[in-house]
Amino acid sequence: MGNDGVHDIDIARWGLGVETHPSRIAGTGNKFFFDDDQEWPDTLYCAFEYDVAGGKKKQLIYEQRIWSPYVQEGHENGCAWYGTEGMMVGGKAGGWQIFGRKNKLIEEIKAQGVDLPAHHEDFLSCIRHGGKPHAHIEIHHHSSSLCHLGNIVARTGRSLHFDPAKEQFVGDDDASKLLRRDYRDHWSAPKGA
Repeated sequence: MGNDGVHDIDIARWGLGVETHPSRIAGTGNKFFFDDDQEWPDTLYCAFEYDVAGGKKKQLIYEQRIWSPYVQEGHENGCAWYGTEGMMVGGKAGGWQIFGRKNKLIEEIKAQGVDLPAHHEDFLSCIRHGGKPHAHIEIHHHSSSLCHLGNIVARTGRSLHFDPAKEQFVGDDDASKLLRRDYRDHWSAPKGA
């Protein structure tokens, strides 16, 4: 989830329009396919629930099947947004399709693969001229945190409530311990972190 998954999670979170941490995480995952020494699931399903303005909620669902030879919904990996009037499905490498009701294709946006030179130029431009890159650290903090939160849900085997402001699990000291490491004396974390 924290390897290539973070890239699709970042796009999904951006498309969902959430710029905070979730308040509830539920999921399940385990090692069902690979017989290796990795500590993290090769199969994982997570639902992240967000509290948004007006008492409403939004949900981001992440599925990981790194062993799968199938191309679900026409993409090796990617995102899908399902709404009441239609859906949008796609991926960085394969492009995007927008469908209306009853799967009527409204628009198709072709892609020629991932535009790595554009990412590199954005980064170099920030070094040369200042400013924030398109995907700066605050954005990545919220996206990469989802990977850690999902893995913690898989490791603990239970749904968890999370305080987005305090960045702590609510009423679960065992899960909160998994949010950071205990460092040896000669290493340290920033004070107050």
